[in-house]
Amino acid sequence: MAHKKLTMNKYDVIEIRMRRFFAMVIDWYLTNMLAVIPITFYFRGDDYLQPYMFELNEYSFQIGLLLGVYAIIIGIIYYVIIPSFVWKGQTLGKKLCKIQVIDQDTHDVTLLTMIKRELFGAVILEGGIVITATYLRKLLPLFGLVHFVTPLKYIAYALTIISIGYAYFQPMSQAFHDKIANTLVIKK
Repeated sequence: MAHKKLTMNKYDVIEIRMRRFFAMVIDWYLTNMLAVIPITFYFRGDDYLQPYMFELNEYSFQIGLLLGVYAIIIGIIYYVIIPSFVWKGQTLGKKLCKIQVIDQDTHDVTLLTMIKRELFGAVILEGGIVITATYLRKLLPLFGLVHFVTPLKYIAYALTIISIGYAYFQPMSQAFHDKIANTLVIKK
């Protein structure tokens, strides 16, 4: 479905930025809560939740790998599948904040667009705050790559902050992941 052609005088950048921020907070919280369901309800046993319980290398290789893959699948379903097929261009956070991702030609996003935007842009390039990137880093110690976790985390946070700063100076508030996929975020 094509949306109306966007013009700068109808695009309230400040309002979109605020809505995007709140949508991101909602999405981050929900995906993180979904990702820790197995730990919260099964793997913690009778103990209170402790920070170490969320480190995958605290479990056997198989359980740690299972927990990591589960969290990555949650991220892919939430950030790629749902916006591609269920709520065109929207996660639950975007739906609640009444914003939507569309392509630059003002059409609904496709699966390929969301793969580019979320997996290549938000996970691989930026990688600061999305669950999929977080759990990819958490899997590294299971494979003996513990020394890469901290540098990758700082690089990811830096790139995410740079991307947010870059978006601030873009007329349509496009971050790196938007540029990679040729997407815009609009009011729904």
